[in-house]
Amino acid sequence: MPFCSNDVRELEGIATPAPCHPRPPARGLHVGVTGHRLNRISQHQLDQITPQIEPVLAHLASASRCIEPVLLSNLAEGSDRHLAWLGLQIGYTLHAVLPRPRDDYARGFSSAASRREYRALLADAARITELRGPLGVAGRTYLRAGHALLDQADLLLALWDGAPSRGTGGTADVVDEAFRRRIPVLHLSTRPRQRPRLLWPRAGGTVEQCCDRRRLDAVLAHVRDTRR
Repeated sequence: MPFCSNDVRELEGIATPAPCHPRPPARGLHVGVTGHRLNRISQHQLDQITPQIEPVLAHLASASRCIEPVLLSNLAEGSDRHLAWLGLQIGYTLHAVLPRPRDDYARGFSSAASRREYRALLADAARITELRGPLGVAGRTYLRAGHALLDQADLLLALWDGAPSRGTGGTADVVDEAFRRRIPVLHLSTRPRQRPRLLWPRAGGTVEQCCDRRRLDAVLAHVRDTRR
């Protein structure tokens, strides 16, 4: 059954529309993204691994049968923004989940060019969530933003070198939280020409599988089943 379907009921062998009661709109596929910042991955590396990323995002969008799949990103410098741009080009709508109010967040970026890129993505975002509250330690602020992203995500796409986080709130911490919530993780290596891997949290532990189209379709079927 596709993600977006009309409710039709059977009456005496004839398909008839269900009674016209208001119902909330069907929820499209929500793909959360996380990945390293520019202190652990360069723009050159991001460009090199784009050919591994684009087919995954494109297949998820087409196979989900949604008019507007959603990509959720914290818009940190590096992987978050690269994946957000790719998603927009493929046809995702962007939901920016910011760890603090947008102007406060922008002050922490490394350059005027980075702030311009950030504001351009905000201008393209269909929805922006700005988390508020005490600023506290930066790492905990980023971790809270990662958790808020997972609150909306059906699956997580992680551009990750496989190593532990260097401090609180890094990519590995978001991946660990996805495992705890049993959210499927598509692991994209930071090394070029490495095939994506599906990390599937199960009751007995995490199952790691090669991520081909058949397994992506199985992830989408799992997402549909969990919504019923």
